[in-house]
Amino acid sequence: MNGSQRYIGGSIPERFVEVDAARLLLILHHFSAPCEEQLKLGKFFPERDVERHFTPEYKLPKLDFLVRYPGYFAYELIELHRLNIASANNPDDVQREVHSILNDREPELRTQPFRRFWYGAHERLNEVEAWWHARGLVYARIERRSDGKPQKHYFLTNEAQLVADKLIQAVEHAKWYDNRIRLIQQFYDGLSASDIRNLQYSHPTYRDAQLARTIPDLPIREVIAHYQQVFGKPLKLIEEATDVV
Repeated sequence: MNGSQRYIGGSIPERFVEVDAARLLLILHHFSAPCEEQLKLGKFFPERDVERHFTPEYKLPKLDFLVRYPGYFAYELIELHRLNIASANNPDDVQREVHSILNDREPELRTQPFRRFWYGAHERLNEVEAWWHARGLVYARIERRSDGKPQKHYFLTNEAQLVADKLIQAVEHAKWYDNRIRLIQQFYDGLSASDIRNLQYSHPTYRDAQLARTIPDLPIREVIAHYQQVFGKPLKLIEEATDVV
């Protein structure tokens, strides 16, 4: 689960399906919820022994984007505080995490590119879903709805939870992903997929990215400027981190 690959000129380095499947499994591990009884009555509910559930599908790449673009994540932590979102009300918590992200040079070292499609950051997950299915971890099901808009659901088995826990314990990169996903969960608690989408579309670099091209990194100077504007003081970084500005 190496997250240190960088991209140049809009090209995306080759990734292995196992890496994407593992990272996205960790997101589902934290953001899924127990299956409710009403859900089990749906025709789309799998005839499998499943325990947890995640929907809508389009929320998954929104969360994955925050994992894969630390610069945007740092900016949005500041923005959540500015918007008086309850989970980000404590300025010390926000400032500490922003300092950590930039001082560790995460935007330079850990950004993994996403392509821009009609609805923002998006990737086809056919291979990932097939990988999950073959191992009895996650089952994708389509709900046909009266409004004509099908909705995809992900159902996690108990084995999925066990595999996620083993990854976190055994793989160093998985530990980093787990910590970052927990942090996203902490600050984005209660925000809908639409809320997260609107935050991401507020960035011109995201919104104006060319279709089918990679979404550019957010310039670190924008994070620093936003920090000073919201908190009324400069963001002081170690010397190595300022090289990214």
